[in-house]
Amino acid sequence: MLFWRINVSDFYFDVHMHLDLYEDTEKIINQILNYKSYTIAVTNLPYLYDRAINKFGEQRYLRFALGLHPELLEQFPEQIPYFFERLEYCRYIGEIGLDFGKNNYKSKMLQIDTFEKIIKTCGKFENKILSVHSRKAEKEVIDIIGSHFNGKIILHWYSGNMTELSRAIRNNYYFSINGDMLASKRGRDIVNKIPLERILIESDAPFTKDTRENYNILYINNLISNLSNIKKIDKHKMSNILKGNFSRLLK
Repeated sequence: MLFWRINVSDFYFDVHMHLDLYEDTEKIINQILNYKSYTIAVTNLPYLYDRAINKFGEQRYLRFALGLHPELLEQFPEQIPYFFERLEYCRYIGEIGLDFGKNNYKSKMLQIDTFEKIIKTCGKFENKILSVHSRKAEKEVIDIIGSHFNGKIILHWYSGNMTELSRAIRNNYYFSINGDMLASKRGRDIVNKIPLERILIESDAPFTKDTRENYNILYINNLISNLSNIKKIDKHKMSNILKGNFSRLLK
């Protein structure tokens, strides 16, 4: 099933988390289902996507994304062709992107070549939703995606400069915001510049402070509260804006 049918009544959502990195996956899935929290569980390699799909399948409030993390390309080059074999059949793609941090800079050209091919291939379809990593490579990520991508782009945990942020906003990308971003002044400055209609929420569990040990849907509730305070908007209104953004993302 490619498309979700969203219930317009109260619900939570999380557009970027790593379910497969937890041991108590069954418990987390039950929590997702009980809270009716629409969740995109990203993966970092195709074999991890296959394992998750084979074990859990697609469920009412859970979708798995096909991933090829830039930090793992050099270590797992044999996974690259497997990713492209599956790409046509997956609507949700992530985690993908570029990472030019000091530990990954030597694989820069492999990353660029692979990401360019991903964007070109995804652009042949109209329904792809991409969750994109861009640490220390924001300009290159935006250059490669461009302003006319035939799908939906989510810049996950954006941490770049304001110039590239403005470019991404003009290109109508979405931005997924987590609690760690809101805990720093720089992160809050970034969030304050993003238009309300471009904001989505993520936990990036288990990589954020309050999700390292356990995943709890209340993290999302607290995130909405903190985001409403920063944007100086009533929480109920903020929640409705976020739900509207998520619904449009899926169309």
